[in-house]
Amino acid sequence: MTQPMDTPSPKAAAFQPPQPTLASTFLRWEWLLVALIIGVSLVNTLLSPFFLQATNLFRTASDFMELGIMMLPMVFIIITGNIDLSVASMLGMCASFMGWLFNNGWNIWAAAGAALVLGGLAGLLNGYLIAKVRLPALVVTLGTFAFYRGVAYVLLGDQAARGYPSAFTYLGQGKLGSTPAPFSLLLFIVLAVIFGLVLHKTTFGRYLYAIGNNEEACRFAGVAVDRIKMIIFVVSGLMSALAGIVLAARFGSTRPDIGLGLELDVITATVLGGIDIFGGSGTMIGAVLSLILIGVMRFGMSLVNIQGQVQSIAIGFLLILAILLPYVGRKLSSGGLRLTGSTIFSTAAAIALAVLFGGFFSWSRAPILVTPTSTPRPPTPTATQAIVLQATPTPAAIPPTPTPRPSPTPTMTPPPGAAVEADNAASPTPTEPPRPEEDMIDIPAGPFTLGSDSGEPNEGPAQTIELPAYAIDRFEVTNDDFALFVAATGYQTDAEAKGSNKTWQSYIEGNGNHPVVKVTWPDATAFCEWLDKRLPSEAEWEKAARGTEGRLYPWGDAYESGRANLKDTGIRGTVAVGSFATGASPYGVEDMAGNVWEWTADAFEAYPNSSYQDPFYGDNLRVTRGGGWFDEDAQARATNRSAAAPDAANDDLGFRCVR
Repeated sequence: MTQPMDTPSPKAAAFQPPQPTLASTFLRWEWLLVALIIGVSLVNTLLSPFFLQATNLFRTASDFMELGIMMLPMVFIIITGNIDLSVASMLGMCASFMGWLFNNGWNIWAAAGAALVLGGLAGLLNGYLIAKVRLPALVVTLGTFAFYRGVAYVLLGDQAARGYPSAFTYLGQGKLGSTPAPFSLLLFIVLAVIFGLVLHKTTFGRYLYAIGNNEEACRFAGVAVDRIKMIIFVVSGLMSALAGIVLAARFGSTRPDIGLGLELDVITATVLGGIDIFGGSGTMIGAVLSLILIGVMRFGMSLVNIQGQVQSIAIGFLLILAILLPYVGRKLSSGGLRLTGSTIFSTAAAIALAVLFGGFFSWSRAPILVTPTSTPRPPTPTATQAIVLQATPTPAAIPPTPTPRPSPTPTMTPPPGAAVEADNAASPTPTEPPRPEEDMIDIPAGPFTLGSDSGEPNEGPAQTIELPAYAIDRFEVTNDDFALFVAATGYQTDAEAKGSNKTWQSYIEGNGNHPVVKVTWPDATAFCEWLDKRLPSEAEWEKAARGTEGRLYPWGDAYESGRANLKDTGIRGTVAVGSFATGASPYGVEDMAGNVWEWTADAFEAYPNSSYQDPFYGDNLRVTRGGGWFDEDAQARATNRSAAAPDAANDDLGFRCVR
C-alpha cells in the first residue's frame, strides 16, 4: 500500500524532537544564561564607568572571536558524545605553517589557503582514527594535541613570522566602516548563523543529536555515523585553521606557541552553554550566550583589576555549576533526589566552597586596587637643573658616529715587564677582566609625554610623567660586548643551557659589532648587572627615544625610509650598531627604531588610568620596544608596545642598559 505523501517516514520520525511546552521553554538553560549576562552587566556597570563604552565592548569582543570560531564545530562534536582536545594545537600548527610559508616568500593569501588545507587534513586524521579505527576521541585528540603543537615548533622553532601586509591584518584588526565594531565579529556572526541553521534546521543536525543519544541505534537505522563523524572533525580542523589565521592577523605576527591553552576555553564555553558533555542535547544559541557571558565576566573583572588567575577560577566555578545544576534538576524532576546525610553534607560543602571563593575573590582584589596610580618615578627634587640639562642635547649636537660602529677594543693589561716595580710594591691581586667600552647618553630629569591616544589601545592614555636623570647606552649591546661578559664570568645563556641549536654564538662570527641576539630577559638582566647597570623601564626607554617633543619616531613625526633597519630596507638581518645615524633620537641615542627589539624591565601591564584590558596583560610577559629588522614602520614607533615571555630568545631581540 502506498504511503501518503504527508506522512513522515519511520526513519525521519525517529529523529523528530518533542514539542516543548511554554513552561519548559522558560526554564531552559539559555534563559538562565540570559539572566546571568544581564546580572553581570549590571554589576560591571556599577563597578566601573568604562564598562558600557562601545569601544571597550567591541575591543573585548575581538579578543574572543577566535575562541568562538573554534567553539562552533565543538558544539557539533560534543553533541555526538565526542571531544576534540587538539583544536588549539591545530590553530598553532596552521598559523605557524602560514607564517613559515610567508617567511619563505609565499603570497600571504596563498599561505593562508594552504593553512586551511592543512587544518582540514589535520581534522581528517582525527576523524579517521575516531570513526574508522574506532579509537576513543579523548585518546586520539590528546595525542594529536601534542603532535600538532610539535609540528608548529618544528616549522618556526623559536622564531616569529612578522611583517604581514595590512590587507591581511585587517582580518583581525580591521573595523567595519567608521564604527568600532571589529571585522572578526561580523565573521563570527555569519558563521554562527550558518552552524546554527545546520544544527537545528537540517537532517544532518538531527543526526548529530541522534548519534549522541544512541550511536548503535543510528547504525542499525542506516545512518552514516562514520561519515558524519569524519565530516565534523574535518570542519573542526578548518575552523581551527581559520581561527589561527584571524589570530595571527590580530597579533600581526605568528609564533609556534600562538593559541596555547585555548582548547580548555573552547570546551568551557561549549559546556557552559548547556551542551551535554555526554552528548545528545544542547543548542547553538546556548553556546553563543555562554561565550558572551564569559566575555562580559572577564572584561568586568579586568576593569576592577581582578587577577587573571582569579578570573579563571570564577569561570571554572561557573562551569561546575553548569554541570551540577542540570543534574540536580533532572534528579528533582524524576524524584530521585532525597534528603539524606550525604545530600546535606554535599550541600554544606558547596556553600562553604562558595563562601571561601567569595573571600578569596575579595582578597585577590585588595593588593591590586590599593596600588597607587601615581607616576612610575618620583619627580626630580631640583626642577631648575632639569631645565638646563634638557636644553643641552639636540639633534644637531649628535657626535659623528662611524658607520658601522667598530668593535670596541678593550684596554688590555700592560705587559709584565712594564710594571714590575709596581707589582712588587703592591700586594698581589687578580687582574680585572676587560670590560666593554662605555658609551652612554645622559637623559636629563624632567617631564615628558608617555604613550599615545592615536596608536594601539595599549599605548594609551597619553600622560605627562616626571623622570629623574639617568644615562642610557648609545647603542644596543653588541656581540663583542656580550663576549667580554661571558669570558669574565663564565655565564651560560638560557639557550645554551637548554642545548638549543642556535644561540648567541651562532651569530657572532664576522658580526662582532652587531647587536647580540638569542638572549632572554634574565640573560639581559645579568649582563647589565655585571656592569652595575640595569634594563631600562618602559618610561625611560620611551623618553630616550622620543624626547620631550613627543615624537612618533626617534627622528620626527613622519616615517622616513632609510633611517632604521626595518623590513623595507630588504637587509633581512641585523646590521652593525650605529649604521643608521640619521635615525638617532633627540638626545643622540641610536638604533631605537629597527635592527632588534629591546627588552625593558617592566611587565606587560596597562598604563595608569587606562580602561583598556589586553588579555595578555600580566606578570608573565616583559615589554619589548623598538621593532626589529623584519618589522614594518608601525612597530618602530616610539610609543609602540610589544611583549615576550622572559625566556624568549629570538634572532631579532636584544637590549641596552641604563644607569
